[in-house]
Amino acid sequence: MIGRIFPILLVLTLPVNAMGDSENPEPRIKLTGYGELIYSHFDYGPDQKSSPTGSPPDSRATIDVARLALELETRLLHGVELEVELEIEHGGTGGALEIEYEEFGEYETEVEKGGEVILEELFIEREFSDAFNIRLGHFYVAVGLTTEQYHPTDFFGTRRPESETSVIPAIWHETGIEVNGRTDRLSYQVQLVNGLDATGFSSQNWIVRGHQTRFEEVRASNMALAGRLDYHVAAGLTLGVSGYRGNSADNRPKPDMKGVDANVSIFDVHAVLRYNRFRAQGMYLYGNLQNADIVSERNRSLSNNLDVLRTPVGSGAFASYIEVGYDILPTLRPQIDHQLYMFLRLDSYDTMASVPTGFFDNPRFERRVYTLGLNYILDDAVVLKGDYAMRRLGTSRFNGENTASFAVGFQF
Repeated sequence: MIGRIFPILLVLTLPVNAMGDSENPEPRIKLTGYGELIYSHFDYGPDQKSSPTGSPPDSRATIDVARLALELETRLLHGVELEVELEIEHGGTGGALEIEYEEFGEYETEVEKGGEVILEELFIEREFSDAFNIRLGHFYVAVGLTTEQYHPTDFFGTRRPESETSVIPAIWHETGIEVNGRTDRLSYQVQLVNGLDATGFSSQNWIVRGHQTRFEEVRASNMALAGRLDYHVAAGLTLGVSGYRGNSADNRPKPDMKGVDANVSIFDVHAVLRYNRFRAQGMYLYGNLQNADIVSERNRSLSNNLDVLRTPVGSGAFASYIEVGYDILPTLRPQIDHQLYMFLRLDSYDTMASVPTGFFDNPRFERRVYTLGLNYILDDAVVLKGDYAMRRLGTSRFNGENTASFAVGFQF
């Protein structure tokens, strides 16, 4: 593996004059960013397991400084770019765990607070041409639609699509190497990145918490391949597919799955449409976990201090959503050069779409969400959002869960 990667690293880091470039322009720095604040009122309690019919009726509200992201791009050399993104989530700082082997291998929490400060991107990119570039470092995994449509004006709801963010990490970022490029109609990404940690897999969120954020160092005993291909059919219309394949057994903090594979396989199809006053986008994603029964069995015996759910894991999961919106402002106030989108989003997902033999397929993990709302967009810089989301679980015996939310987002 190292022998194959080293020549790529050598090309990536060659001095500019060794690549045949005679110009070395002054470095340039570009700073951009975005942020979101959300108020929500819920008519249900926070614990779905508190009664046989799910969350009991309630009346509660939250205010969340959801995120502030700062993105910095700078040219290190001619054709060599550095990109950094730092995100502060929920107005706080994160926590880290480390294994204290001198204390019988138990886990110790170093810092604990509500939010997180996350380095989501840190990579160097060597630009050879529009059709071929090499990226090395920490970057977004090229799976799903949210990894491309994540700014506040890219999606309609006060929150990113629940179906996708409940099945795979959002926004998913890992460390590795990427080759990418674009022609007139096609764009592609091929990535080799560190794999997931199966101790974080659960009934409720499938592989989401397998994203390695709990420890100071990320385990890379298992690597993963990810790829994306988008076809730009016409101006404003893009169709695409993406996929992921990687083992997650050997990235566990302790070697409790020796000789057993836990490959995660994911495939999605997605589409984005922007046409005059009409906008729409959607995705269907399906994932499979190898040996989900063994993963579930091993997870049951994990330490309480590891901060994982230790619940059965589905062998299959799916997520799908579609959102459509229409700009009604020209009809109401044609002289105003902003947009007011009335939108509808339909989410459907099941984190236990299939289960190993002998496991209970709990219907509360089959969820549908119907969201109606408005987005008022000012010059693609500020967006005011309001929506009403109705979540329904797998059978009618579970109580409905309804949320009214208001948000302000910005980007620069």
